[in-house]
Amino acid sequence: MRVLILAACAALLAGPAMAATCAPATLTKVITRTVGPDIAPGSFQAQPMVLYRKGAGQMRMEEAADPTQRLHVMIVASAPDVWSVNRFDNTGRHTVDPGPTYDVHAPIVTGQGVPAKFMELEYGCEAAFAKGRGYEAGSRAVDGRTARIYAMTEGRHRLEILLSGRDEPVEVAYFQEGRALLTIRYDRYQTGLPDDPSLFRKPEGVVYETAR
Repeated sequence: MRVLILAACAALLAGPAMAATCAPATLTKVITRTVGPDIAPGSFQAQPMVLYRKGAGQMRMEEAADPTQRLHVMIVASAPDVWSVNRFDNTGRHTVDPGPTYDVHAPIVTGQGVPAKFMELEYGCEAAFAKGRGYEAGSRAVDGRTARIYAMTEGRHRLEILLSGRDEPVEVAYFQEGRALLTIRYDRYQTGLPDDPSLFRKPEGVVYETAR
């Protein structure tokens, strides 16, 4: 499932139109990791992902290194430009969005069979999505923190967004027929950070091919 998320991020500007635009007003930093019984501790799947967002057109995603696949993925988007970089060998691809809109999207749950409305949940706008689209479904403890559950259901599919008392995301879980297929745990969620334009500039020292 995480591979599907990365594929979606790589097509940030070319994805389907979203019902609403996620545009964090201030620089936001999110650190997450995938958890679950099928995720081996110390594996690439268990490593953290770091993501920055600002406004509707700027995003930076940094994956941990995966030596077995010779991959170390970083994606920088400053609409209409997207730079997808493999820092393992400093190669990359530059994509320019042809328009007419230039919004950057960072979906959390994506893939074949996932309901379209679930894929509108994005990193950086979790609380607004949960409160605007979900219904309250109790609470549960996550890593010692009590979190409120906001849920969405469609047939055999269920999406849960867990928020802390400060409305910060704690966990996102996607279920199919009661089985958790994806669980994202939040290690850090910071908003209101000082602007840092360097985060969204073209990564230097990379050999790029241009995708048309």
